[in-house]
Amino acid sequence: MTNKKKISHRQSQKEDTRRLILDSAYLLFAKNGYAKTTMRALADQAGIGLGTIFKHFPDKPSLLAAAFQDDLSIIIQQSFNELPESGLKKQLLHITKCLYSFYAEKPKLSRTLIKEVLFLEGEHGKILDAQIDMFLNEICGLLNKAKENGEINKNINVHDGAVAFWSFYFTVLLMGLKQPSFEIDIQLNIIEKLIENYFY
Repeated sequence: MTNKKKISHRQSQKEDTRRLILDSAYLLFAKNGYAKTTMRALADQAGIGLGTIFKHFPDKPSLLAAAFQDDLSIIIQQSFNELPESGLKKQLLHITKCLYSFYAEKPKLSRTLIKEVLFLEGEHGKILDAQIDMFLNEICGLLNKAKENGEINKNINVHDGAVAFWSFYFTVLLMGLKQPSFEIDIQLNIIEKLIENYFY
């Protein structure tokens, strides 16, 4: 086996082990809750050593963040790939609905995620920051097009507008998650009014 193949094989094994850990984490978080799931129980569930888990994830919040990061990346990408062709409000509501649907499926775990990873440091904190930056850049692109089409106020600063939308999105997400059940339509109605008042 050449060095290149050895590296590729090791990388593949590493990714498989990481996925096994994350899949096992999902199972245990759903079954026992985040707080009651220990790293040792996770190692037992995955059938690997405790040290192997710590090679991939330094602590439980990092593990929780990683368990959501992959799924969120896919949902964000899909939401932009399936955007309505025009109409900024429709586009922003479409993106919001896709993301809120994800959180609404598992509100209890979503509350834990936000509480635990909001100020996460290290590698997984950087990944979350990069995910937010990518999201904001995509929103900036939509706002630029809306300005060029004369759909929204031309005096709006695109970066400020993207941050404003992110603020609306996150605040309303928190409001929804504080309720006994996450009602997507109610939260979308709030977002729609905020978009109309700020951008139009």
